[in-house]
Amino acid sequence: MMFSAFFGNYLLNKGRVQLEDMKRVLEVMHTKNLKLGVLAINLGYMTAKEVENVHDKQAFMDKYFGEVAIEQGYLTEEQLEILLAEQKSERLVLAQTLIEEGIMSLEAFEQEINLYKIEYGLNDDQFEAIRNGDVHVVATAFMTFEKEEKVQQFYIEFVTLFVKNLIRFVDSHVSIDRVQRIDELEYPHLISQYLVGEDTFFTAVGGSEEVFLTLAEKYATTSFEAFDEYAIDACQEFLNVTTGLFAVNLSDQDIEYTLKPPTHVTDAIVRPKNTLYRIPVHLSHGTIYLIVGHLD
Repeated sequence: MMFSAFFGNYLLNKGRVQLEDMKRVLEVMHTKNLKLGVLAINLGYMTAKEVENVHDKQAFMDKYFGEVAIEQGYLTEEQLEILLAEQKSERLVLAQTLIEEGIMSLEAFEQEINLYKIEYGLNDDQFEAIRNGDVHVVATAFMTFEKEEKVQQFYIEFVTLFVKNLIRFVDSHVSIDRVQRIDELEYPHLISQYLVGEDTFFTAVGGSEEVFLTLAEKYATTSFEAFDEYAIDACQEFLNVTTGLFAVNLSDQDIEYTLKPPTHVTDAIVRPKNTLYRIPVHLSHGTIYLIVGHLD
C-alpha cells in the first residue's frame, strides 16, 4: 500500500500523528472498508464540508451516500461510478482509519493531503502514481542526483528495482524520501556491492541491527535468534538478487557489468572520494538507507 506508506510516514515526520497512534492504525486498517466520503476527498471530487453535509442529511433519510451527493450536486453519475470502483481498493484505508480512530478529522485530512503535495512538489500525475503504486514514476519524482540525464536515469532505474523488490519480498508498506548527497557513510551495519564495467557502480544498504534482522526474517521467511551470519547472508542475498537483476536488465541494453559478491561491515565509516547519494527507505519496522554512486 504505497499511498498509506508515503502519507503515513509524512504524518509521522510532521508530528501530525504519534508513533503509538500510527501503530494502532496499522493494526486495524486492514479490517476497514473504504468509505466513499474519504475517497471523494482524496480524488478532489468533494470537500470535507460537502461530505459532512451529506452525512448530516443521511441521518434523516434512508439513502446511500452517493445518492445524496448526486442530489446535492456534489457528484456526477460518472464520478460516483469511479468512486464505487475505487472503493474496492485498500489503498486509502489508512486515511479512513485515521478518521474513524479519532486521530484526524476530515478537514485535517484534506488539509494534510494538500500540504503533502505542495511540500514534495507533486503534480497531479505524480500524486496519482503514488496512489496507484507506480514505483518508477514515484522514484522519478523524488530523485534528483545532480548528474547528467543518462546517469540520473541509471540511478532511478536501480532505485525503482530496489523498491519493487522490497515490496515484493519484504514489506508492502514502503516509502522513500528525497535523495541526499553525502560525503561520508556511518552505520552500525552496512551491506554493499559493486558492479564493475566501463565504470564502477557502488550500491549499499545501511541501518540498525534491529531493522536488518526484521528484513532478513521477512525476506528469508524464517526466524533468527540474532543478527548472526545466517541473517546477514539473507540481507546480502536480497541486495545480490536486486543488483543481479539490475545487471541483467543492463545487459539487455548491451551494457555489461560484472557483479562482485556483497560484503557486510559493522560500525562502518566510509569516506569515499566520489559523491554518493543516500535515499531513506521507510518500512513498517523502521528505516534503511539505500546508497548509490559511481566510484570512477
